[in-house]
Amino acid sequence: MTKIIACIDGSITSPSVCKASAWVSAKLQAPLDLLHVLDKTEYPKPENSKNLSGNIGLGSREHLLEELVKLDEKRGRLALEHGKNILQDARALAQQHGAVEVTTHQRHGGLMETLSDLQDDTRVLVLGRQGQAHENETHSLGSHLENVIRALNKPILITLPEFNTPQQFMIAYDGSETATKALEKVAESDLL
Repeated sequence: MTKIIACIDGSITSPSVCKASAWVSAKLQAPLDLLHVLDKTEYPKPENSKNLSGNIGLGSREHLLEELVKLDEKRGRLALEHGKNILQDARALAQQHGAVEVTTHQRHGGLMETLSDLQDDTRVLVLGRQGQAHENETHSLGSHLENVIRALNKPILITLPEFNTPQQFMIAYDGSETATKALEKVAESDLL
């Protein structure tokens, strides 16, 4: 069954993503899956931590390396726990705004590879215009946004930091084959 996938990262746009995805879920009567991705380069899984057993003769540096590995593992565990809390709050907000059948899941990996893996089960993807890395840049787009739009062949709803239920919409139409397909998709959809 296809779902509404909402990407949640705890940024200022996360509440807007929750509200928008709940609106889409209710309009389409489709289940909502709230997704939080821990970037594997920033938060490696504990089992992927460095094995220092081959570093014979490092002396005092060996102890420092072991401490660094322990700190990385702790950071990873804290990030995992923080992600679970973010998803728990997001679930409550989405349910409060009328979402249908809300589930959550957290994955280790890159956002692009995760969304590519989930593409077959995705009906609509909901993303914030910018995530945590760009929260203070009010006029910029997030670093993942363009890549996601280009890579996925699914409808994508981009939210601003504040979500308002759409009352009307406008389509830029240039007569091209792509624009005609987009117009047909919108005409067939129950969303708008």
